[in-house]
Amino acid sequence: MKQINEVFSRKKHPVRFLQIGEGNFLRAFVDYGIDVANEELGFDSDVAVVIPRQARKGHDKRKAFRKQDNLFTVCLRGQKNGKPYKENRVVTCIDRVLSAYDDYDEFMELAKLDTLEYVVSNTTEAGIVFVDTDKFTDEPPEHYPAKLAKFLYARWKHFNGSKESALTMLPVELIDHNGETLKKCVLRYADLWELDDKFKAWVNDVCIFASTLVDRIVPGYPRDDAEKICQELGYEDALLDQGEPFGLWVIGDTGLKDKLNISTDKWNVEFVDKIDVYKERKVRILNGAHTSMVLGAYLAGLDYVGQCMKDEAVRRQLDQSVFGEIVPTVHLPKEKAEAFARAVFERFENPFVNHALLSISLNSISKWRARVLPSLKDSLSNTGHLPKWLAYSFAALLAFYRTTKAGDGCLIGSRGTNEYEIHDDADKLDFIKAHAGLSTPEYVTSVMKQKEWWGEDLTAIPGFYDAVEKHLENIEKSGAKAYIEELGRE
Repeated sequence: MKQINEVFSRKKHPVRFLQIGEGNFLRAFVDYGIDVANEELGFDSDVAVVIPRQARKGHDKRKAFRKQDNLFTVCLRGQKNGKPYKENRVVTCIDRVLSAYDDYDEFMELAKLDTLEYVVSNTTEAGIVFVDTDKFTDEPPEHYPAKLAKFLYARWKHFNGSKESALTMLPVELIDHNGETLKKCVLRYADLWELDDKFKAWVNDVCIFASTLVDRIVPGYPRDDAEKICQELGYEDALLDQGEPFGLWVIGDTGLKDKLNISTDKWNVEFVDKIDVYKERKVRILNGAHTSMVLGAYLAGLDYVGQCMKDEAVRRQLDQSVFGEIVPTVHLPKEKAEAFARAVFERFENPFVNHALLSISLNSISKWRARVLPSLKDSLSNTGHLPKWLAYSFAALLAFYRTTKAGDGCLIGSRGTNEYEIHDDADKLDFIKAHAGLSTPEYVTSVMKQKEWWGEDLTAIPGFYDAVEKHLENIEKSGAKAYIEELGRE
């Protein structure tokens, strides 16, 4: 069978987008959307992709992209306008894929591109942080905002601080006010590194940091169906990416609407003054449902979201937690929040997409903090008692992560006789490994007291420690499957 680049070829456009992150989501969302806008709206943009992390040995993703001339297929499967929908789109807008570490000089040369206008990023919820150990002399600095600060400084110097060279940052990390937070981090690095005050003014007054919200379920590489899909397509594609048809990008800056002409029937982009309500609805209901369900469901023997929706016990958990514990905390009229939740469940039931629970499990510590903790605290405040399932979800996280076995850049957990990889920030995995062998009360306490992880000492939440310890002991005593069934009957 032919390779994808033997069947398709790229059309050259100016590089207007710098993309920090090469993962499945950005490829099936932003890159897909830009490709559609190029074709349907004449948007005329290519994307330069930068991999922000140091590659693990034997895991250099650049090779896969180069082998295919940066071409890949996005396969959308699901329901659209009440009917089954299937789309296979070859994305042709990726100009190059670089490593911030192995291609550092080439990465920094991108700062000199006069066509560059936008920077989009997805570095996980834990990616937008300020860490004072990052140095200006690092090539590159470790954390994304430090990389961006150094990149912007290089651009400011090259173009002598011109207004025309200012960039618009469009972060999609799922944290509150991601644009504002990213800007604050960049300016803190400018202060730490004692950079020129004129540069700080250029960043603060001329560059744009727009907070955004994204919504599309992207399971990623369809491992179980890849061979069948390639046979259907008529070519090999090692970078296949699968997602649902629904796609929404909410950008919190109405001033960008005319300039950023990218919204189409296939990729809805909305420009608003305030995105807080959109974000809370999506993060708490959709993302919160995922994060609070998947780790326990995986330990219960399930592998995909679709299986969870068909499993009586896990589906009961979802119904009780989403409609009973999460929806009441969303600052929308009840009927609107419930309607969104019902639509989310319909998306979870998508029969065409196998969304792997292990894929959703990546970086679960920061995800739980951003997606579940606010609902848990608001529910406690509103009702006077801890929400049963949201408290259980934290215990499920502790159970999923509890192992002292290390792998290559990960921890190795076990589900019966099967092993699975646990991926998160290296310092968090090191801490878990060092404390997982303690007694259950000591293990629970040590994790809950990590203020840097949770933004607070979780043992200070009334009743939370006792509930989590009880849930974890029961998960490990009875097994996740039996305990989910038991909790659902209470």
